[in-house]
Amino acid sequence: MAETYDFKIIKSGKEIEVYDYKDKEILRGYKRKERKNKRKEKEFKGQLNFNEYKKELKKIEEWEIGYKAKTKFSISRTRTNIRRLANANPHLNKFLTLTFAKSTTELQEANYLFNQAMKRIIRQKEYFEYIAVVEFQKDIDYHGNKKEKGGSVHYHLLCNIEMKKTENLEELFAWERWFALRYWKYGFIKIKDVRQVSNMGAYFCKYLGKDMFDKRMFRKKKFFCSQKLNKPVEMTGYEAFNFYDRHIKGLEPIFAKSFFSEYAGNIDYSAYTLPEDSIDLNMCS
Repeated sequence: MAETYDFKIIKSGKEIEVYDYKDKEILRGYKRKERKNKRKEKEFKGQLNFNEYKKELKKIEEWEIGYKAKTKFSISRTRTNIRRLANANPHLNKFLTLTFAKSTTELQEANYLFNQAMKRIIRQKEYFEYIAVVEFQKDIDYHGNKKEKGGSVHYHLLCNIEMKKTENLEELFAWERWFALRYWKYGFIKIKDVRQVSNMGAYFCKYLGKDMFDKRMFRKKKFFCSQKLNKPVEMTGYEAFNFYDRHIKGLEPIFAKSFFSEYAGNIDYSAYTLPEDSIDLNMCS
């Protein structure tokens, strides 16, 4: 069902984002019908004259500009989705990195091995949940030589794996070797306890470099997650105003800015962190 709104809140755990649309109302729930491409394909066999050729070149340039803009938007949107999902699941408090001992550059092969490892863990530890981001290592080796097939795939995970709490590095290294041999099996792992981090989403996103959006990731899934994770809650209209008045009004924002969107016009954006003693609101009540 289509609806309009000019005020929106997104709640990811205790992290709150507020969007105040100043110029117009936003339409949600409307599904646009697919338009048939009526443009016929042209055969390029020297048939174009010089003016037509220049027009075609301009179209190509415009497409490249549009593609770069879409890629930048896709990067931003993916980071935002990961950040919100991490904040909505604060029980994911271990930062786990999985790397291959043997260079593995084919994404399909790497993802298959990754999924097998996740199944092994879940069979033994049914509570296990995670958010995993796919990245490629650098295309240049230690000596500055370009790798023929590019950098190897590796994975960064936020997860809730249980482990012995220790400050003894030898004990930690021993646990990592045990975990790699029992569950990962393809190389090495590193783990870090991040329970003291206040904004888990922001922390996780710091590790997401541009290599995450390698050209080999084009139209490929950029992150994986458990199916039963808590999802960010989106509120609009009266529901959003009610939540703001009851839980946000009077709090100091941790970040605020105003920006312009071609689609939505001028927008005031602010972000808040609910106090630790506030009730855990999975819904907007």
